[in-house]
Amino acid sequence: MNNIIKMVFVLMVAYSFVACSPIEKDFGTGDVVTSTDQLNVTITPVMYKTYKTNKYKVHCTSPVICKWTTTASYISNDTTVMILGKGSQNIKLTALAADGSILTKTYSVTVDSLYYPVPPQWGYLCGASARTWVWAVDNTYSGSKWIWGNGGLTDTAPAWWGRTASDAASDGIDINGTMNFSLDAATFTKVESGVTSTGSFSFDMTPSTTTKGIGTLTINGTTILHGISQNDDKKVVYKFNIIKLTNDELILEYSTESNTYEGWYWVFKRQGFSY
Repeated sequence: MNNIIKMVFVLMVAYSFVACSPIEKDFGTGDVVTSTDQLNVTITPVMYKTYKTNKYKVHCTSPVICKWTTTASYISNDTTVMILGKGSQNIKLTALAADGSILTKTYSVTVDSLYYPVPPQWGYLCGASARTWVWAVDNTYSGSKWIWGNGGLTDTAPAWWGRTASDAASDGIDINGTMNFSLDAATFTKVESGVTSTGSFSFDMTPSTTTKGIGTLTINGTTILHGISQNDDKKVVYKFNIIKLTNDELILEYSTESNTYEGWYWVFKRQGFSY
């Protein structure tokens, strides 16, 4: 077996969240699974009255090590997973077989009720399934409608210096860029200057002690639109303080390392929203 693959797979952190007929069952035979058709899997919704809730029980009896992914990931062959959106959703299975090969399969499930509480930040950022965010070119946070710029650490938007949509366009910033946040495996997709990049995202809703941040947003594999710290040699930033997050607005901040009094601010809005 490929020991490196197995070690990485097994040591991944599993997230835990605290019944009726199975929605799907795949049957296979033999001691070594070589294809997804051989996976012996059952997936059943946790019911509330007649409604399928946002928890599903997943069970695999095949000789594999299972990783289930919704928005979080769970390493277990028998567990309950949490889904954060209603309607048609996906549960992804990544299975490590005995010969070291990795098999993947996506199961479509339906959520009728968010019976188990979901942190509201997920709904704000992703909507019911996925949501696209753009530059807030018509924001009302300054007379100049700055969409990006700097300010003090206790400000809530660019306050010292900033760029309007026209300024940003003149600087070569793509003011028509988009960012999409999806509940499906916490996927982040950015389109900027004609280039599409994908990654994932996560929250930590611990308030900041130095800014007005209500939590932090981390982007993995890429970054937000124009996600640089201007006065730190334009280094790429991946972790941001969330200054504001509602159904319509997203304001992020990054505290400059070279200046303990300065923060850089990004002002975004939900695509289709107008101030």
